[in-house]
Amino acid sequence: MSEQIAKLNEPVQQEVEGTDGALPLPNVVELVETYWNNKTGLINALAHYNEMLNALHQKAKKYDTILQENQDLVAKLSLKEGRIRTLKNEIKLLKKQYLEVAVKSTYKTFQEEEGLEKIISINKKTEDRALKADIVKMYPELFDN
Repeated sequence: MSEQIAKLNEPVQQEVEGTDGALPLPNVVELVETYWNNKTGLINALAHYNEMLNALHQKAKKYDTILQENQDLVAKLSLKEGRIRTLKNEIKLLKKQYLEVAVKSTYKTFQEEEGLEKIISINKKTEDRALKADIVKMYPELFDN
């Protein structure tokens, strides 16, 4: 008799295939057959099932919230990446414009037309690398003739 009481007091579980472990699902058919004439016992046996459903419902709601947050973060990340691309392109453009102005500032014609000052100065080291035809005409003071 004590074995039967112990068996009745244990929660009845049903294993679900295809998961990492067994989900503690009560076997409803066995519970109804066991507690057919005992309404209170059936209610107590199914209380575990009700608690589990509530817990799973809470997890599902939390999952939806996390999923929405994840989608929001992906959207923000996409916007930030677009902004980074835009800023990188702007940096390239500004660098190109700076180099154009720096080169133009070495020529007297552009200095007068555009009001530029020398940004790049030519010394003996850069003289050897420069095109002598243009540099000789533009900067005769640099060369000893």
